[in-house]
Amino acid sequence: MPAYHINSISYKIFTEALSRYPATVPDKLRNLDTQRYETIPATAICEDGSANLTKSMVETLVEWKLVLNITTAAAEVAKTAAVADVQAGLKLLTQLRGVGPATASLLLSVLRPADVPFFSDELFRWCVWGEADGEAGWRRGIKYTAKEYGVVVEKVGELRRRLGVQRVQAVHVEKVAWVLGKERVDVGGGVGEEGGDDGFGGEELAGEGKRAVADEVGGKRRMQDLEDENAPPKKMPKKTVKSKEVSVGTRKSTRMKK
Repeated sequence: MPAYHINSISYKIFTEALSRYPATVPDKLRNLDTQRYETIPATAICEDGSANLTKSMVETLVEWKLVLNITTAAAEVAKTAAVADVQAGLKLLTQLRGVGPATASLLLSVLRPADVPFFSDELFRWCVWGEADGEAGWRRGIKYTAKEYGVVVEKVGELRRRLGVQRVQAVHVEKVAWVLGKERVDVGGGVGEEGGDDGFGGEELAGEGKRAVADEVGGKRRMQDLEDENAPPKKMPKKTVKSKEVSVGTRKSTRMKK
């Protein structure tokens, strides 16, 4: 079984899961999803590195997140919140009415997609998978506190450093967590009971499965061959040979003529 835990997932398995992201996005959210990951980041981040996150962009992001009543002030503060200290930016944004840690992390993530993770349900549950406190798996409860988001930031940072910060961005980790959550992958190993891979495994993953089966069958055959070689020689059963009856009497020579 592939290792999907955030502490042990390989770059190969990570990128395979990331490639399945588009297939997991519902049709009704595709337009908003494109704006969240492509249009708004490309527009909000200027060439000189400054941020210009407008009110209308924030409203679109909040719609994507299914949260209402974002204030105009949040858009203005977000321009100055893209600072190096993620927790400091989070604290600044959450002082606004209607903006919690999850929404604040979304605004920061749009401005710094490579470094700042969005505090999504799937990402948090992936980060704390297997910990004793609370219900385990994809049903774990979330309090949406700054402390919980701190765990997300720490785990995402560790994963990026392990797989390579130049090739793995925080936004990539967010998408992989979404895929694993929607596919209900049992991060402890394999696929959970609440859902399968929904056909998103891809030809490469399917090939791995076939090779694994072939290796297992081949291994069994090799073991059988070794057992046959080491086994004592089998005793062949004795065959009973029937003797021909010899007729008693005068033997006629074939050379004698009548």
